[in-house]
Amino acid sequence: MPYEFSSVDKLQAAMTFHRERHAVLAGNVANVDTPGFRPFDLSPAATDDPQNLAVTEPGHIGSSPGQAFTKEFSDEGQLQTPDGNHVSLERELAKIDANRTRYATAAELVSRRLALLRYAAGDGT
Repeated sequence: MPYEFSSVDKLQAAMTFHRERHAVLAGNVANVDTPGFRPFDLSPAATDDPQNLAVTEPGHIGSSPGQAFTKEFSDEGQLQTPDGNHVSLERELAKIDANRTRYATAAELVSRRLALLRYAAGDGT
């Protein structure tokens, strides 16, 4: 039975990642006219990275067990404007649209998986 719920947990983690990424990308769009602003993006954190500390107790200082991603500057050869801003509105909007699609897909999969579990737990109706 744990297998049936592990897929829902993974999809929930994906939805959380895409929700947090949307907030970061929206912040990039909001700062499109801010001089010197550099856009950020989220990426999934490598679980086998030796720099990541193991969370032994959730109450410890610096522990954030819910965050499985890292915030980083995303340049990728982006041109900067004369005021030092690196944000390309078209690029950020394309990222937001792709992120929205991935979030919607994960949400639909969670919905279908829970409907299947509800059907299996019920009397077949």
